[in-house]
Amino acid sequence: MSFKDNRKTVLKKVFLIIICAALITAPACSSAHSLQKYSVTYTDVFDTVTEFTAYCSDKEKFDKTAKELHTELLRLHKLYDIYNEYDGIVNLAYMNRVCGQQPVEAGVEILSLLENGLGWCRLTNGRMNIFSGAVLSLWHKYRAEGKGIPTDSELKEASKHISYESVIIEDGTVYFTDKELKIDAGALAKGQVYIYIMPLLRDSGITDYILNLGGNVTVSGKKPDGLWKVGVQDPDGDGLYTKVSVSDISVVTSGDYQRYYEYDGKKYHHIIDLNTLYPASEYRSVTVICRYSWDADALSTALFLMSTEEGETLLRQYNAEALWIKTDGTVKRSAGFSEYE
Repeated sequence: MSFKDNRKTVLKKVFLIIICAALITAPACSSAHSLQKYSVTYTDVFDTVTEFTAYCSDKEKFDKTAKELHTELLRLHKLYDIYNEYDGIVNLAYMNRVCGQQPVEAGVEILSLLENGLGWCRLTNGRMNIFSGAVLSLWHKYRAEGKGIPTDSELKEASKHISYESVIIEDGTVYFTDKELKIDAGALAKGQVYIYIMPLLRDSGITDYILNLGGNVTVSGKKPDGLWKVGVQDPDGDGLYTKVSVSDISVVTSGDYQRYYEYDGKKYHHIIDLNTLYPASEYRSVTVICRYSWDADALSTALFLMSTEEGETLLRQYNAEALWIKTDGTVKRSAGFSEYE
């Protein structure tokens, strides 16, 4: 585990210690025989659908927790938004506009995200790179218009501005030595959110829940009738490829069917291979099961951009499991994945 630990900042370690302790000491909501199921859906955070379901005997407690959860998700959504700025908030959109001109003092949520992103850049030799916004925004522009694809010259020019070596984090400030460099934290942001919402849920006294943040799923405890069931979508249809039975763990899938557009009879999805500057083509989806969502989120993208052999090596660093569904129809599971099915 030393390789993994070497990329963690002191701040990150503190977060993990606090959360681990919180999970171990979490109080029970109620006895199993009196539990009732409550659910709520949010559609205004992270441009996706979020569902929170919990078993608890007290609806008032659930409603209070759901409201606090929504408030925190909205706060984090604004901080990690790369498209919109908000009055009085130093968020990623603001940093993308200003950090190439001068150092910007950032809050702990953003500093932790960027430090974690730098760690993953180094760990994957730049393949999982949250500082590749110059390339990703170009693809986003064409996807939003739906009228074509970036030209090779556009992509080549954008690729000159994705070096994470251009990011300077010092004394709580962030500065880009390349004025054209941009952050796109889509591969990390939803996982990072759990650092802040898991203690909130712990403090609520609700311990048996499933939180699905747009396919980034974390479960705690159990249902009255057993483990939580999390479905893995079949990339070729609306049904499920498989289901996993889990407790106190995260399940995250990256897939070519989640965000894409079609042009001239071909689909172009949002996970870009920075070696080719085009959508990665080896897999239809990669599902990761890992203890913490912030690791599972990053791993699912990282594994989508590397061979299964490299991916299995990386998984072992995190005691994680994965399911790869390849574009040729073949499927691979890591050694322990089937134990969850």
